[in-house]
Amino acid sequence: MSTANDDSGARQWLTRAVDDLSWTQANISSEIWYGACFTAQQAAEKALKAYIASQGKSVIRTHDLNALLQECVEADTIFEQFRRECATLTDYYVTTRYPDIAQYVDFTEYKAKEAFGFAERIVMFVREQLGA
Repeated sequence: MSTANDDSGARQWLTRAVDDLSWTQANISSEIWYGACFTAQQAAEKALKAYIASQGKSVIRTHDLNALLQECVEADTIFEQFRRECATLTDYYVTTRYPDIAQYVDFTEYKAKEAFGFAERIVMFVREQLGA
């Protein structure tokens, strides 16, 4: 059950998720492929956290989208549809942030645009679930 405070927290998470989608688009426009993959991961993470907060649950401190998705699935199995997206995006959290790891990953325009699409689906779905 959500309280007014939970709703406010959920909306704050969702606002940041939408902002991160815009940031992802800016990275794509600037051809910063690894940056787009990172910000897409962040958008999806914040959207899932928005949904968790909307359910009156404490938001766990993790960047693992699979773990966050599992919490969402426990509240509503419809979230199961995002398994592939979360598995792909989770991998971008670490690999995009550290140059000594990123050098082994080929970040491409295709991956950046795919990541954006995955994140956008998740963010828009959560937005719909929250009636925002």
